[in-house]
Amino acid sequence: MKNKLFFVYALSFALNLVLLCFQAYGQSQNAERFTNLGAISISDKFTLPANRRAIVFRIKNNTTRSISQIFGRVYRIDKLAADPGKKFLLINNPHKGGNILKGSPHLPGAIAEWNFTLAVKPGVADQNLSYTLQVRPRSIFFSTVEPMRKAKEKP
Repeated sequence: MKNKLFFVYALSFALNLVLLCFQAYGQSQNAERFTNLGAISISDKFTLPANRRAIVFRIKNNTTRSISQIFGRVYRIDKLAADPGKKFLLINNPHKGGNILKGSPHLPGAIAEWNFTLAVKPGVADQNLSYTLQVRPRSIFFSTVEPMRKAKEKP
């Protein structure tokens, strides 16, 4: 009786371990990583629209207030450049802020897509070229008036 009980416990432990390993492997492939900058978090994934000179970043609002405007610098990183001065290239006007595409207004805790207009035509993103967004805490502006929140339904 003890041997059968031990066998059942060992089998259930092994199956749970195998299922947890496959679940973690599946989540790690599809997971989107965010770089936490304090007030906001910037996703590692970006989009280069084919029909215009712009780049779209997914940004998460970590504050308790709605964000109305973000000013940031978009850099193109060339991994093959030998000269350190040409490795990072500023490709947007940092004095022109981003435009929110989805998620207007950018509510606290929400993820929204922000469009940044580029000064130069972006190259195709491949293994040798990547893009990054640099945002300083003082270049994030909040809404003066918070939008009305939906009232919770009473049971």
